[in-house]
Amino acid sequence: MSITQTANPPLAQTGPAIKINAPGRKLLARWKTFAGPLLLLLIWKVVGDAHIAPDSLLVPPGKVVESAIDLIKTDILVDNLLVSLSRVAKGFLVGSSLGFFIGVLTGVSKGADEFLSPLLRTVRQVPLLGWMPLIILWFGIGELSKVVFIAIGAFFPTMLNTASGIRGVSKEYLEVGKVYQLNKARLLFLIIIPSALPSIVTGVRLSMSLSWMMVVGAEMISANSGIGQMMTATRDMFRTDIVMVGIIVIGIVGFFIDVLIKKIEAAIIRWQMTVK
Repeated sequence: MSITQTANPPLAQTGPAIKINAPGRKLLARWKTFAGPLLLLLIWKVVGDAHIAPDSLLVPPGKVVESAIDLIKTDILVDNLLVSLSRVAKGFLVGSSLGFFIGVLTGVSKGADEFLSPLLRTVRQVPLLGWMPLIILWFGIGELSKVVFIAIGAFFPTMLNTASGIRGVSKEYLEVGKVYQLNKARLLFLIIIPSALPSIVTGVRLSMSLSWMMVVGAEMISANSGIGQMMTATRDMFRTDIVMVGIIVIGIVGFFIDVLIKKIEAAIIRWQMTVK
């Protein structure tokens, strides 16, 4: 009697493989992006509706939405938001422009770097809020003091990233400039700065984010308008719902500012790759 060997039977099919097309993957990625905030909102609603804590400490989401609608209808929220955005724009433009100039100077000149770096490193160690008493003494509590405060915060990220990006420019690019006999100005604007753009844009992005955070702090200390002042005034009246509206608006606006600058950064990187 002979024993014949048979091949092992194939594994049973468990069903067709699930393939997700490109639009499906994008939808899934977006869902993952908003899953965290939605989960937090759900927990907030459950805890708020259960009245575990007093409404003066934890306001239900429905009450916050009602307050936000009232603030929008009366233009209080929009007016204060526009004031804050105006302050951010002024302080950011002043601080980041000066940071870009000093960053270029210290990046291309070793002598300027050796002269300015000790001073800049020392000044950078002072906490940003530590400047506020001196700024108020010098500029008062008006609009200028807030712009100066924001400008100080916007200065350092742009300056540091600009200098770092310029120092990191490939020597091969500089050799190309020498081959074409470019003078220092043309070498700077045609080769060095374009090559350092990704690092510069990263610094600008950090400066903008920090500027938006600092304007709220400045308005909480001394202001008669703005999102920070609105939150401070309503805090004194125990209007936790309006304080929560301010916090949510600050987070949403900061998020969209960061997304916008990220898109600009990605476009610059794609442009660089195309040029190369």
